[in-house]
Amino acid sequence: MEYTSSPKPQLSSRANAFSIAALMSSGKSSKDKEAEENTIKPLEQFVEKSSCNQQALADLSSLDGHGDFSGSAPAVCTEPLIPTNPGIPSEEMAKISCSLETKELWDKFHELGTEMIITKSGRRMFPTIRVSFSGVDQDSKYIVLMDIVPVDNKRYRYAYHRSSWLVAGKADPPLPARLYVHPDSPFTGEQLMKQMVSFEKVKLTNNELDQHGHIILNSMHKYQPRVHIIKKKDHTASLLNLKSEEFRTFVFVETVFTAVTAYQNQLITKLKIDSNPFAKGFRDSSRLTDMERSSFLFPYSS
Repeated sequence: MEYTSSPKPQLSSRANAFSIAALMSSGKSSKDKEAEENTIKPLEQFVEKSSCNQQALADLSSLDGHGDFSGSAPAVCTEPLIPTNPGIPSEEMAKISCSLETKELWDKFHELGTEMIITKSGRRMFPTIRVSFSGVDQDSKYIVLMDIVPVDNKRYRYAYHRSSWLVAGKADPPLPARLYVHPDSPFTGEQLMKQMVSFEKVKLTNNELDQHGHIILNSMHKYQPRVHIIKKKDHTASLLNLKSEEFRTFVFVETVFTAVTAYQNQLITKLKIDSNPFAKGFRDSSRLTDMERSSFLFPYSS
């Protein structure tokens, strides 16, 4: 005798409204929706990079801080989306200069060997990359970006008895390359001449599956932040194609850092506590454990 499965019962419209699937689909809280809206979409999904087989898909309207990116995610690219050896800039772009703000503070960290904490959820940088521009065309529009590239192909370890970083071997496999577009982009030239551009919202992570647009780094590797400025040739264009856009790259050697999951150099920990205005509770506290000092768990940085 053959057995046949009984037909799936049909739910009434009222019952269907309270089904598990319906409740799950509508179960997003306002907090979850807000977090989703505030998620920084990684720009590498929308920048052409032929060696990574990516499609040129940048909707410029989404760069005003209010739009939303659309399009399918590309294949993972591990090469810098902006060349590490950019070509000679045009005469107009060559006039643009970029200055690092709070350079004195960066110099203090650089002298000790700057370290930046990376976490699964993402950690803000301190010091923060802040720059100012000059020589821009007052009537043109510009997009300001930042990325972080490896300094070399080495992995490091900290030798406590020597208070110095030593090469520990070959670098780990490269991670997905990402660009961080400043949320206030595009700027007018007039705006850039009047204000400082701060990358205080940039977050660093070691989560290779990060979906929040944070910059993904390997722990115990050295990195160089880079600031890029792109001039939009056509203000009505909807595509951001780095092969045809004019841009300049600025590198500040004093901002090189080693990515860590816990601070290695105690002098770096002390300098961060002394310099960070959000670290008041960590100053002059004898109750802090070594791990708390090492991790530098500031609310500002989480």
